[in-house]
Amino acid sequence: MHTSQPSLRPRLTLVILLFAVVDVAGMVLIATGIMWFVHGTPLFIPGFPTNMIEAGVSTVAGLLMMLWSAARILRELTKQISPRNPEHFR
Repeated sequence: MHTSQPSLRPRLTLVILLFAVVDVAGMVLIATGIMWFVHGTPLFIPGFPTNMIEAGVSTVAGLLMMLWSAARILRELTKQISPRNPEHFR
């Protein structure tokens, strides 16, 4: 006998999509900073970063953005599959 179980597949919401955009921006900042450290040349924007301090700030800011947005994405996904969420069982 087959019983109907609720889907555990999360839904993509606007909030999750916006946090994903912040995550991608963080990846770009990290790549920009690391590219300057490795090759000494900017990645996308000519003239940024121009020195080691800007490259370091870019790398750290990108890492913080990624960690923050990943935590928010996980929080939103956990809300969706929470047993207290009545929409999950529709």
